[in-house]
Amino acid sequence: MIVFLTLIYAVVLFILIRIKVLPNTGLVWSTTLIWVVVLFIFLFIPMQWGAPQGSARVLTRAIQVIPNVTGQVVEVPVQPNTSLKKGDLLFKIDPEPFEIALSAASAGLVRAKALARQDIDALKNAEAQLRQAEVALTLAQSLYDDDAQLVKSGTVSENVLERRKRNLETAAAAVDQGRAAVSRAEIELGAVTDDGVVAKVAEAQANVDQAAWNLEQTEIRAPSDGFVTNLALTVGQRVTNFPLAPAMVFVDTSEKTLIVNIQQIYVRHLEVGQAAELAIKTKPGMVLSGTVDSLIDISSQGQAMMSGTVFASGQIQAEPFVVRIKLDAPEILEAMRPGSVGTATIYTESVQATHVIRRVMIRMQSILNYMVPVL
Repeated sequence: MIVFLTLIYAVVLFILIRIKVLPNTGLVWSTTLIWVVVLFIFLFIPMQWGAPQGSARVLTRAIQVIPNVTGQVVEVPVQPNTSLKKGDLLFKIDPEPFEIALSAASAGLVRAKALARQDIDALKNAEAQLRQAEVALTLAQSLYDDDAQLVKSGTVSENVLERRKRNLETAAAAVDQGRAAVSRAEIELGAVTDDGVVAKVAEAQANVDQAAWNLEQTEIRAPSDGFVTNLALTVGQRVTNFPLAPAMVFVDTSEKTLIVNIQQIYVRHLEVGQAAELAIKTKPGMVLSGTVDSLIDISSQGQAMMSGTVFASGQIQAEPFVVRIKLDAPEILEAMRPGSVGTATIYTESVQATHVIRRVMIRMQSILNYMVPVL
């Protein structure tokens, strides 16, 4: 742009000299250098913070598809780079082992419910035996007391009383055993969850739910609208739920983000809501308008990474900060391919007189996008 303005100044000088308004001397032509210095000092240098410029690009999420279960792939219906809707089947894992596990868990639930009913019957039986033992204890105690009176009167011998005492002790022991049996049955039935379900039944139901969930996870579906690219998965391969071994990469196209890199020295002039203009390589001849949506207040060098060293040494560079742009016409962003790049300008409240130059420059860049390839 400075070359363009300098050429204009030189043309004006040439015209003025031709019509003899100015003399054709070296001093007159040397004012071109003064013109360049004036442009730098009063226009182009202030323009850097009055209307900072940076590289722009369109981003989206690339999701690593990792199944929740491990198994052999039996179906891969998707095609690479073909649009998919949320919930479309990506691939399917052999469900037979998980169907067997679900059948086993269902059988365990039936068994647990039967055992719970047996526990109720066992409690009733233990309570009945306890009542019998208590009746026998009462009878033994009565016979012992009667014979104790007869011993005092000399009617029966001491041997009869000893036999009654042994019977009484046996009846008391039977009562203690009956009470222990009732207590065990009550404890078994008393092991319930917060919602009142017997623990063994709740555990068996949880196993059924887990097995059913595992079976459901054999069908891996698209997490959102998008497409699969660089598809290498095929029938017969074995996939795992290990995080470092993704089965495929899914490109999420449901939400795209337009970001701009702004050098740190100019960030202090930026605020949310400021106007912006963009010239994108995939949209030659167009100048897209928008506003600053947010400023990301950290760069990659601002994060502390876990390591075994006290401080990670290395060259420290002033990395640009990222600014998120919201287009006035969001449908344009939806139509753009992720990875599209270009140039963006943000118009701050500083040195607003320089904005007109930057507006001209961004429009020139949009026209040059017809010719200049992406490097």
